[in-house]
Amino acid sequence: MSRQSFGEDRAGPQSVITLAAGTTNLQPEVHANRLLRIANAGSLHTINLPRAYGTGDTYEFISTVARTSNIVINAVATVPSNIIIGRIFQSASGNFFTSFASTANDIITLNQTTTGGLAAGDYLKLIDEAPATWRVVLGLFTTSGAQATPFSG
Repeated sequence: MSRQSFGEDRAGPQSVITLAAGTTNLQPEVHANRLLRIANAGSLHTINLPRAYGTGDTYEFISTVARTSNIVINAVATVPSNIIIGRIFQSASGNFFTSFASTANDIITLNQTTTGGLAAGDYLKLIDEAPATWRVVLGLFTTSGAQATPFSG
């Protein structure tokens, strides 16, 4: 059950959080059920997800700038590692989308070219679905060049 179900108010100035460049270890009490902005174009972002317990907490990420450096989202910071399941959609141009699925991976890497994360507006929503399981609710990314899966690990 998500924290929203318990009546925690997430509205107001802290409902959107801008993530600092570098490594961020997400904490449910700080980051869950909020929009997490990635607003630095040229800085590497490594985002470590908390352990999944099936709480229903959501983590939404949006890039507000065209990116020139990687974003890495890890579900491996906990032992044993979590898995990420679901599908991410990518578009290189026009209305054509390619999708990539994961059933047992634990890393999402967006490299601005083949795996996505290139444009402002790129979006990812994850939910803590079950113990040790993160679900991709929606992933929409802009790519350039030959498209490739963002899932690994």
